[in-house]
Amino acid sequence: MADRLHASLAHLITRFGAEDPPASLDDLSDGRLIMHAAEALGRDAGWAGLDLPYPGFEAPSGNARAKPPRCSVVLAPREVAQANDEPGLFSDTTSAPEEACWVELALAREWRQLERCPRYAAQFTDRAMRMVAQLATDERIVHARLGWIVLASSDERGRTDLASWERLAVAEGLPIGAPAIRSMPMPDVQGNAACITAIVPVQRF
Repeated sequence: MADRLHASLAHLITRFGAEDPPASLDDLSDGRLIMHAAEALGRDAGWAGLDLPYPGFEAPSGNARAKPPRCSVVLAPREVAQANDEPGLFSDTTSAPEEACWVELALAREWRQLERCPRYAAQFTDRAMRMVAQLATDERIVHARLGWIVLASSDERGRTDLASWERLAVAEGLPIGAPAIRSMPMPDVQGNAACITAIVPVQRF
């Protein structure tokens, strides 16, 4: 999975770098970059679903209309059965949520349009932590990963920030495994000169 994500973004960087003038991943919106990564992860899976609701979500008392959070990409041998699917006739042609791998994707940009991105630190200290907690606490998710895309001023900076996040997550008691990290240079168009990716295993609490 780590190699697949790395190869897909490396191909994109090479393609953008050949343009005149050169472009970079920074020219893509957050949504498009996350979508590209999600599609790349699902390319070799038997089935891939994007933006699927968490399968074990239960609305809090007093808020029956609360909507479940949604997961970036879900990989499975066959289409994953949803909570409102009728059991029976086609149950042997679908995968249970427990058979699937649920992957959340986190994106952090150190620089944005030649200015330091004010949301960079929060992607590590807030958003990614919540993603891991959601994956780890859903009773129907057995296999889970957090995928990182970090666009930074240098390879060293990106790797250092990922290592700091890993230490923080472990100190907070989040059940993560060792990240599989890859990196590649990219044209410095808006301040970011390196793309660092990581796939982090997430266990259940």
